[in-house]
Amino acid sequence: MTTYVEDPAWTKRLSQLLLQGEREANLRGEPVLVSATIAIPHVDPLTVFDRAAGYERTFWEQPGGTMSMAAAGAAHRFDAGGPERFAQIEGAWRRLLSTAISDDAPGAPPGPVCVGGFAFDPAAVPSSQWRAFGPGRLTVPKYLVRSAGGESWLTISVLTRTGAPAGEGDHLADLRHLIEPASAAATPDAAMPPVTLDAATDSGPWRSAATAALEAIRAGTLRKVVLARSAHARSNAPLDPATILRRLRLEYQSSTLFAFAFGDACFLGATPERLVAVEGAAVRADCLAGSIARGATPDEDDALGRALLADGKERHEHALVVEALGEALRPLCTGLTLPDAPALLRTSAVQHLHTPVAGTLANGGNVLALAARLHPTPAAGGTPRDAALAFIREHESFDRGWYAGPVGWVDSDGGGEFAVAIRSMLLAGGRATLFGGCGIVAGSDPDREYEESRLKMRPMLWALNAQES
Repeated sequence: MTTYVEDPAWTKRLSQLLLQGEREANLRGEPVLVSATIAIPHVDPLTVFDRAAGYERTFWEQPGGTMSMAAAGAAHRFDAGGPERFAQIEGAWRRLLSTAISDDAPGAPPGPVCVGGFAFDPAAVPSSQWRAFGPGRLTVPKYLVRSAGGESWLTISVLTRTGAPAGEGDHLADLRHLIEPASAAATPDAAMPPVTLDAATDSGPWRSAATAALEAIRAGTLRKVVLARSAHARSNAPLDPATILRRLRLEYQSSTLFAFAFGDACFLGATPERLVAVEGAAVRADCLAGSIARGATPDEDDALGRALLADGKERHEHALVVEALGEALRPLCTGLTLPDAPALLRTSAVQHLHTPVAGTLANGGNVLALAARLHPTPAAGGTPRDAALAFIREHESFDRGWYAGPVGWVDSDGGGEFAVAIRSMLLAGGRATLFGGCGIVAGSDPDREYEESRLKMRPMLWALNAQES
C-alpha cells in the first residue's frame, strides 16, 4: 500500500533534491547537506522515539507538550571539546548551512535542525559511562519529526558526498517503521522491571565537601558553589527510556522532557530550568535557585512556599543567579526584563524560587552563542565561576558528564532552546545513575543540603519506581 511518504510527487521532489546535492558535492569537492520538510498527519514524537530503538535518537518536549520533537539517525555530527566548543560547533554548523540545499513546506518550522548537548565541564575527561556523549556533540538527524498545535512535520536530512549516490528509496523502509501507521504507544503506566536503589555510600564525603565549601565562602574565595552527587539503581532487565519518558510526561508537565541515546546509553530527564531560548529576536531565560519540598496538603504546600520566599539564605542564593544572568545578557539585549522578586515554580516533588528573564537581541544572535555565554550559571556551578569550577573538580568524586550541562537544539535560523540538564539520569542496560545537586552559600547546613539532594533525585526515582535497599 502506498503511504504519504511514498507519494509520487514528494518522492520525485526528494529525488531531485538529492541529485542536486550530489552535483553540488561533486562540483565543490566536499559534502553538501540536503534537507526536505513536509507536513504529515499528526504523530506523537514520543511514539517515534520509542520506535527508533537501535538508532542514535533524541526526544524533546517543552512544558505542557506545546512542542515535541523526535530525531532518529545521524546525517552529520559535530564534536568539539575545550573552552571554545560552543563556538567551534556554531562555526561548523554555519559552514555546513552555507552550502546546504533545503526545501521546506509552506508553514513548516525552519529545517534542518541540530540536536545534542554539552558536558558540564569542558576540562573533564569523560569517564567510561559518558564516553559515547563527549564534551560537546550536536547531531543533524537523518529523520526529525516535530509536532506543535496538532500539526506535525517530517524533515529528512542527507549529507550527499562526491561519487556516492543517495536515492530516496533508501529512506522509505525506515520511515514506514518510524511513523506509519501512527499507532498508539504503550500506556503511561506501562510496567517497569523491578529496580533497586543501591545504598548511599557518599554521605560522609559529600558533607565533608560541603563543609570545605563553607570554609572557602567564609574565606572569600567563593560566594556559592553547587555540589552534586550521584546514586545508582539496578534492574535485572533493560530499562526502557520511552517507558520512563511516558511516566515523566504524565507527572512532570511543567518541565522540559529530554532524552539523548547513543547505543544502549541514554541520558534523560525532566528539567524545570531553561538555560536560554531564542525565537526570532526574542530571548528567554530562567533563574532557578532556592528549593523546598512540596506539602502533603494544599495548606502545608502553601506554608512551605511562603517559608521558601521568606528564607534569607535561599533568597541570597537565588539573587546570585539573577545577578549573573542579568550581567551576561544586558550587553546583548535591549529591554531586558527581570522581575523585582522571585515567584514559586512548583513541580511534583520540589518548589523553587523562579525569576523569568526576557529580552530582545540587539544585533542578532545565535542560541549557541548565548548558551556559551551563560553556562554554567551560578544555579549549576557557582560564583565566581572559575573558582567554583575549580572547587568542583577538586571535591566531587564522580564525572558529571552531561548532567547540569546545556542540552537542546538549534535550527537553521540560529533559534532554538537549551535547558540545564538537571532532574536527570543516565541509563545503560539495566543500570541507572541518578544525579542531584545543591547550592552551598553562607548559612548552608550540610545535613539539610544532603537531604535536598535526595529530594531532587525523587523525580527519577519515581520514574524508575525504585526502592532504596
